Amino acid sequence: MLQVLEIKNFAIINQVAIDFSEGMTVLTGETGAGKSIIIDAIGQLMGGRGSTDFIRYGEDKYQLRGTFFMPDINEEGRAFLEDNDIPFDDQQLLIQRELNQTGKNVIKVNGVSLTVSLLKLLGQFIVDIHGQNEHQSLMQASRHIHLLDAFAQETAPQVYTDYKVSYEAYRDSKEAREKASLNDQETAQRMDLLAYQINEIDQSQIQIGEESQLNEERQQMRNYEKLVQALNASNQILTDQEVNVLDLLANVINELASISSIDDQYENAYDQANSAYYSLQDLASSLRASQDSLYYDPQRLDDIEARLQLYSQLKRKYGPDDKAILAFRNQAQVELEKLENLDSYQTDLEAKYQEAKEKVLAQGQKLHQVREKVAQQLNQAINHELAALYMEKAEFKVAIQMGDTIHANGLDQVEFLIKSNVGEPFKALAKTASGGELSRLMLAMKTVLQSQQNVTAIIFDEVDTGVSGRVAQAIANKMAEIAFHAQVLCISHLPQVAAMADHHLHIQKREDKERTVTEVKELTSKQRVGEIAQMTAGTQLTQHSLEAASELLDYSEEFKAKRR
Repeated sequence: MLQVLEIKNFAIINQVAIDFSEGMTVLTGETGAGKSIIIDAIGQLMGGRGSTDFIRYGEDKYQLRGTFFMPDINEEGRAFLEDNDIPFDDQQLLIQRELNQTGKNVIKVNGVSLTVSLLKLLGQFIVDIHGQNEHQSLMQASRHIHLLDAFAQETAPQVYTDYKVSYEAYRDSKEAREKASLNDQETAQRMDLLAYQINEIDQSQIQIGEESQLNEERQQMRNYEKLVQALNASNQILTDQEVNVLDLLANVINELASISSIDDQYENAYDQANSAYYSLQDLASSLRASQDSLYYDPQRLDDIEARLQLYSQLKRKYGPDDKAILAFRNQAQVELEKLENLDSYQTDLEAKYQEAKEKVLAQGQKLHQVREKVAQQLNQAINHELAALYMEKAEFKVAIQMGDTIHANGLDQVEFLIKSNVGEPFKALAKTASGGELSRLMLAMKTVLQSQQNVTAIIFDEVDTGVSGRVAQAIANKMAEIAFHAQVLCISHLPQVAAMADHHLHIQKREDKERTVTEVKELTSKQRVGEIAQMTAGTQLTQHSLEAASELLDYSEEFKAKRR
């Protein structure tokens, strides 16, 4: 649930902090006061598309902070947090977003930076926002299969998993089959290229480790004179000069030998000198052998340079090192052999494709049967909710038509149909449903599909437009029922909805130093009576409107008490 929302320099809002609670919260106020701006701010924290138009006039950036308490986040949401190294020990998420005039976003979740696209993925586990445009999306038939599957997957998750696996196998086999279906000219050209590449690598006779050895040998030859000079000087100092290190150390040994018999405390020094002498003697022998092994052969150096140049050419074509070049050669050989035996290879691919197609069609048939069964359950559930919303003469139906086109969602085409009155034929939603009917249908679907939403808060932004009277009361009742299981935030102009809320926030704007400022205030019980009365009767409050508001509040409390 959303606990705290902090907004700074966003649209006409200068700075505001709003505390939210469990249950149902309604936001009311005059048109233009900033109610929808608050929903827009929440949408930005859920990864909505940012715009510099949201930045308050005269400011450099907007800043948003939302604190969410999410003990019931689902496994997929927890996996997202783990995959992105977002700490979640206290079951809270602090989401921060800034946007400056250059369009640069700064987004952090519990201190971890995220992109807008990742924030949008996270948002689907937190808040579900429904505005008036949700009615339009409900009329898009392409979305209907996803809504049906949201209801069905909990019933038969394995069927969906099996279809996904079989579809991926079918897709892969189809791609392999199409890739192998080259024409004769393309096949011949490909075979010529592969044969040339294999021959070029074979003729080079490269060996693993050869390039490294050649580089070492070249380095040695290029520094031949420097190496010889250094080794020769070292040998001169150690052994060859008239006064050299080994002779001087031998004198030290003789002197220590002469006194070690007098005082045994010098025996250790004598032993150390002896050890140093033999170590230096070994060093001198090693340096002399190294010097003797050095050679400089201009022809050999030219050969090495040519060989290394060949390696460079091969690496540009076939891979970053000798192992990659040889691996490329082996892969080319495999492909060439397949093309040389193309007929049998294509026959094998065709058999695999047909087998994968049969499996995916069989799984698609099973998925179709699941959808047919679940569609009846969805029809019954939504029609029950529609009756509660005073659309008892209307009838909702899921139409499913199975075709032979295989796609990621199965073999079915799904469309929601409705008839508003008895005796009329079923028609597409876009052709029959009015705005008020769509509002109720969307609310009915939200009630039925709530358990599959996997969110902790649901926001309704003026979805009750176009209704009044008993229908308005039915919508209020339905929102309250949803709020028993998830936090509900709603913007409404209906007194019935406002009265049903557990918490009432009033949004108003005023002028301060020639600037418009939006303020948010939680209403007391007494203030709620006045606000709801004003929503009922307009600006002129009467005793009758105040009594009607009190009756609405009393009814709402009784309704919620009975349903809890």
